[in-house]
Amino acid sequence: MKSCNVYENNSMKEVLGETLRPGGYSLTEKGVRFCKFKPEDTVLDLGCGMGATVGYLYVRHRIKAVGLDPSEKLIGLAREQYKFADFVIGAGENIPFEKDSFNGVFAECTLSLMEDLEATLKEISRVLKKGGWLVITDVYAKKPGLLKELNGIPFNSCMRSMHDLELLKEQLKELGFCIMLLEDHSDLLRSLMAQIVFSYGSMNAFWSKTTGNCAVSCRFQEILKACKPGYFLMIARKGDAAYE
Repeated sequence: MKSCNVYENNSMKEVLGETLRPGGYSLTEKGVRFCKFKPEDTVLDLGCGMGATVGYLYVRHRIKAVGLDPSEKLIGLAREQYKFADFVIGAGENIPFEKDSFNGVFAECTLSLMEDLEATLKEISRVLKKGGWLVITDVYAKKPGLLKELNGIPFNSCMRSMHDLELLKEQLKELGFCIMLLEDHSDLLRSLMAQIVFSYGSMNAFWSKTTGNCAVSCRFQEILKACKPGYFLMIARKGDAAYE
């Protein structure tokens, strides 16, 4: 993941809450129910941040997930808040677990933060058991033509590295994943942006406060708007779709 982590910024936490993503736990819950995760399943929360999903999975479903994040600050907060859980400092490009370790991996608004998406997807495939589930929620560009220019903005935000959905689907299929569910939830992103505008006056003002750089934030917002950002839920299964 790249430097200048806006998720360690208090402005981002104030807007996104403890989950640090649009929609809170609504899509987390949908993923649990769709995949039929059980308390005995082993689950990894990739990019766990302050541990919100790990806490939710245990309190609501008694699933003891493991949290992984490269931020020592956020992992420290997670360990203070959820003392019953395991949190590990590490990156998605080099997941520090053995092959076939997990029944499920949650990547909630985090794949877009990875330095090397291809390497991360390979690592997810490696640590997932056959028939294991990958639950992704993230931002995507409805018009992906300017994504390379957007990715050059020098701070770490999922909005800066939005997905090209067609490319993501192809990458997963090449790794042997079957796409079991794909839904657009752009309404959650629109609600979040409306909340930001209400709190800060404009998206430019929010990004300027978050990044500390007015010129960068203005250019970022200009490109972002042209890409027409959306939000999605994707659930993929490793191996044969009929695998039981």
